[in-house]
Amino acid sequence: MTTSPLSTALREATTRAHEDAEHSPFITRLMNGGASASDFAAFTAQLHPVYVALEAAMDAHADHPAVAALHDPLLIRTPRLASDLGVLFGPDWADQVADGRIAILPATRAYVERIGSVERPEALVAHHYVRLLGDLSGGQAIASLVARHYAVPDAALTFYRFDGIDKAKPYKDAYRATLDALQLDAETQALVVREAIRTFRLNQAVFADLEQARSGALRAAS
Repeated sequence: MTTSPLSTALREATTRAHEDAEHSPFITRLMNGGASASDFAAFTAQLHPVYVALEAAMDAHADHPAVAALHDPLLIRTPRLASDLGVLFGPDWADQVADGRIAILPATRAYVERIGSVERPEALVAHHYVRLLGDLSGGQAIASLVARHYAVPDAALTFYRFDGIDKAKPYKDAYRATLDALQLDAETQALVVREAIRTFRLNQAVFADLEQARSGALRAAS
């Protein structure tokens, strides 16, 4: 049985799910200036537990060839998210999460649970692909636009800066080449593709929860 290169299969199979997530009302509002700095802070708060779970899972399976191939220290995001949250919510942001002043939404918790419960390490390839290539692509536009629209300071946007990656495109091209070089049989490749579609849907659910929470249930400290 022959298969398409994994990067091609992922791109083609996730197009609809990717577009649905990208055009979620919350993200559309955030990008066009119709949201607020507090909305962006709430969004950033959801990213932290997702990356804690993803990076812990990648570490736990670092000896698996498919995981090891993508586990680049340049892509580690949790320390930067912690720094950004300190700027957005104050130095006690972790206490605010613990006592519920900063809400971690049900869809975020479901996303975290899924990362921690994948049946095979290869499924982590899908989660890594969706999140990290997204951060290196559309994430750069988010950083630029929220700085412009909501005067979010650079110190709260370090998550979107990848020190050591001078140009995103060559890095992304190399990342895709690494995906294509993974030794996955057709069944495993199909598993990765299904998990990538699921991951986009998980992100879309987080955006939907954020849109519902815009009434003020999540608000950054001034």
